[in-house]
Amino acid sequence: MRAQLARALAAFFVCFAILLPSTAPASAIENLRKYAGIVVDAKSGQVLYEEGADSKRYPASVAKVMTLYVLFQELEAGNLSLSTKMTVSRHAASAVPTKLGLRAGATITVEDAIKSLVTLSANDMARVIAEHISGTESKFAERMTATARALGMRNTTYRNASGLPDGGQITTVRDQAILGIAVYQHFPRYYEYFQTRSFRYGGKTFGNHNRVLGYMNAVDGIKTGYINAAGSNLLTAARKDNRHIVVVAFGFNSAASRDQKVRELVANYLPKGRRGDYLQTAMIPLPGRQGGGATMVAQSAKPVYVTPAPLPGFRLAQLVAANGAQPAPTVVTAGLAPAAAPAPAPMPADLALQPAVQAANVLAAPTQAPQQAYPAEDVIGAWLSETYSLGAPPSALGQTAPSAPLVPPVETGDGQPIDLMTSGSISVSENQPAAGGWVVQIGAAPSEESARGLLNDATGKLGVLTDFRPYVERFEKNGQIFYRARFAGFGDRDDATNVCNQLKQQNLSCLAMQS
Repeated sequence: MRAQLARALAAFFVCFAILLPSTAPASAIENLRKYAGIVVDAKSGQVLYEEGADSKRYPASVAKVMTLYVLFQELEAGNLSLSTKMTVSRHAASAVPTKLGLRAGATITVEDAIKSLVTLSANDMARVIAEHISGTESKFAERMTATARALGMRNTTYRNASGLPDGGQITTVRDQAILGIAVYQHFPRYYEYFQTRSFRYGGKTFGNHNRVLGYMNAVDGIKTGYINAAGSNLLTAARKDNRHIVVVAFGFNSAASRDQKVRELVANYLPKGRRGDYLQTAMIPLPGRQGGGATMVAQSAKPVYVTPAPLPGFRLAQLVAANGAQPAPTVVTAGLAPAAAPAPAPMPADLALQPAVQAANVLAAPTQAPQQAYPAEDVIGAWLSETYSLGAPPSALGQTAPSAPLVPPVETGDGQPIDLMTSGSISVSENQPAAGGWVVQIGAAPSEESARGLLNDATGKLGVLTDFRPYVERFEKNGQIFYRARFAGFGDRDDATNVCNQLKQQNLSCLAMQS
């Protein structure tokens, strides 16, 4: 009898020991599923209502708002267009459960991918966007996190582009309110996609999951979300009678209860919103730009600003490889410092990279003395920092200026525009004084080794360059280090121009300038 009792007790304690480790995580998950909500006046930055606003929560598919924010950065900068085709990888095609269902190897336009995210919440298309922009979804998640920090979202970390379950992917409703304001302020041209009620693709029509869209003729769609660990979430906004509020509500047991709560919040607080202009306190700082209003929502005395890399690592690798050298690509990590990383696998060949190749080949124009043929600033470096991945600066809504186009006309000292992106362009002024030596710049690279590779490649293609002295010049722009690849020793403008013409015939770009 005692032996049986002992065995029974032993079995009980074994079962208890087995069950104990799984009980703690379940409890932790339940804590993150509790309700949290906030209402923010988007015109003043004032918090009108909050409950658990700084408690950690899982964003679920609301994470796709940041995925779209980064995609809008690329569109605004000119790196992508709405008609750009993106290729579906095996990783993207394997996403579950909500998906558009394209097979690996298929392509989809950027615009269709956007609509699939805001209506169907397609997880496979979130991965397609991530891989097209950053090479891998994990690298894209690092950019999402860095962008969140730049916006003032201090308590948000992203691990994937879709919001699928990941214990390390956390946020707060206060942080998501910042994003809800920022995506409107920074990208008014693309914001209307969040109001898409239905999306037709492949002979099927997909309705928007957001049942609050259009409530009171005021509610914008933005994004719903659900995973078991988070419950039902919603980030939305309401604009009516010259008022604008952002509402975030997380942690509901059903979509119906979530929607009812959001309707109540909109009805109660939209009439209390500010009418008139958007105050500086409501402006969300644009990533990469020092300045911008400190927002009351962020409650951060000094937000951290991050400039995403001008070129994703895998694209930069392709650019330099095309010129006969391999770079050591850098990425912006969640710690906000550039770090060396191995180059991801090459992306599909239909990315239409030629404009980017040309941009890399003429990455930086030189500093000039008065009366020289180029501006006194590093025009291409400025173009990269101000245009390539940042878009327009924040301003009062309705007055946001569009970003400069990808191929910006830049005026020279004599008022004549030069096309910085034209392959093999030779931009020298006829009235350039002949005094002083002339140099030919063939491009720039992210490392000295890569720049020397450009010089070696050019010499191999054009033997006459062996008569001139190759050298590398280091420079810094907005915290990023580049190396100009140049040849010196040209007697006058005609010599430099003649070599540039020969480089053009070899499909290489160059800038002829006086040193």
